[in-house]
Amino acid sequence: MKHRLERIDTVLLRVPDLERTVRWYTETLGLKIKWRTDLIATLKAGDGTPITFVPQDTVKEACPFFNFYTSDLRGAYEEMKLLGVEVGPIRDYGTVQTFDFKDDSGQLLNVCHF
Repeated sequence: MKHRLERIDTVLLRVPDLERTVRWYTETLGLKIKWRTDLIATLKAGDGTPITFVPQDTVKEACPFFNFYTSDLRGAYEEMKLLGVEVGPIRDYGTVQTFDFKDDSGQLLNVCHF
């Protein structure tokens, strides 16, 4: 494998109220909004890995706690399949493409590209 996973992209948390959560993290902890849509909010503390909040009523299925970034999503996907990794379908959200996979302990993980 060419090691196409380049970094941990973000930590993911499902939350009951996106607006309240964003307000608390920005006003109480001083985090800055990096990216915001109607469905997610990504906040940063300094130069480290950001945290992305997803409304729990939007994503009903299991959600990984973090994801990896790759500049070659299709290549990473095909290589993992060749190595026998259990991968889900590639999903295209317009500006972001992702797929889920499981490690050898059954942990749900994700790879993204944007």
